Amino acid sequence: MKVLLVLLLSSFFFQKPSIETDKGRWKPYYTDVAPNNVADNWVLPFESNNRKSIGSIKIISIFGDHRDSFFKGHIHTAIDINPSKPKGKLINVFAMANGVVCSIHLGENQKTVVVKHQLKNGQTLFTSYKHLKEVYVNLGQQVNINTKLARLFTKEESKKYGGDYHHLHLEIRKKFDDYGCASWLTMNKEQLNLRFYNPQIFIKEHLK
Repeated sequence: MKVLLVLLLSSFFFQKPSIETDKGRWKPYYTDVAPNNVADNWVLPFESNNRKSIGSIKIISIFGDHRDSFFKGHIHTAIDINPSKPKGKLINVFAMANGVVCSIHLGENQKTVVVKHQLKNGQTLFTSYKHLKEVYVNLGQQVNINTKLARLFTKEESKKYGGDYHHLHLEIRKKFDDYGCASWLTMNKEQLNLRFYNPQIFIKEHLK
């Protein structure tokens, strides 16, 4: 009987989580607040001479790839990017449009800031910025394209974690009902299309 109980408990605590089973523990990091201003001007999240120029960023990893890290087989919900011509060793990350900070979650090497936006047609969407070394904004803070949200890891700082974390994991989200965990628990195309836009397509359509 004791052995059976141990097996049942082990199965419960070590079973693979899903979006539905994991989202509850991330909800406390979310605040439901509305943006004060409409997101009517979109730019890229790095300093450059022209923040509307797609040539000012380089894409390291594309949207929709299958990943073996963390939970094997999960789908990449973002594009990983860096500036093509960094302004300095420390790379700052800026909001892509008017919005409000609705979530700051996770810890070292995965720190994440999520900004909620309202479009002119009333639609709500979210931009999520991950792999942040330092965060400079607060939960509930209204932001615009000049608001410095955070900075990325340097190559040297990234080595501490044994991985390539000196880039921005940029998500464009249709919804945030998972409170962030879908970033690493999206396992199929249906889940991907339910919550995420392809950032490459979104950028081409909105940076005009």
